[in-house]
Amino acid sequence: AAKIAGVSKVLCAEDASLGHRLAEPTAALIVSLAGDYEHIVAPATTDAKNVLPRVAALLDVMVISDVSGVVDADTFERPIYAG
Repeated sequence: AAKIAGVSKVLCAEDASLGHRLAEPTAALIVSLAGDYEHIVAPATTDAKNVLPRVAALLDVMVISDVSGVVDADTFERPIYAG
């Protein structure tokens, strides 16, 4: 991730409380590190879909999930599921 244009720092956390992959301690960690960041990005995994809504609630912001592209500051592309 550090090789992605615009990424200047990647954080990695190691703590026993994170070993069981529970959403609450992971969300608390992310919130403690969020500071003045404008964006928090995560892959569209089961874990991220469990953690990020909690992070958004704690930060009183909105979560936008499953984004596959950013058109502009207010427009995001998402996959359409049909079948």
